[in-house]
Amino acid sequence: MEITIPHNLGQAEAKRRIDQGLPKLEQHIPGGGSLKSAWVSEHSLQLTIGAMGQTIPVRLDVDDDKLRGDVTVPMFLKMMSGQIGDFVRTSAEKMLSKA
Repeated sequence: MEITIPHNLGQAEAKRRIDQGLPKLEQHIPGGGSLKSAWVSEHSLQLTIGAMGQTIPVRLDVDDDKLRGDVTVPMFLKMMSGQIGDFVRTSAEKMLSKA
């Protein structure tokens, strides 16, 4: 599932805000899930969300004017893919909006 979130922050500021928000993100994963994150290149972040015994890989690419994401929902959680996508989108929007 692909998501796109427009912003007007530039790459460096968007990345800074995402870095600041990541520690708080794990607290908001439903069911006490887990979160691992690593910048795999200068502007590409790989997240691994653990929830309900499943692993959900998320790749976020930070551009000058948008955040592009790819969320891979495992088959077991397909019926919840809309909610998972909404969680990732809303979380990213919150991180970008906080200075």
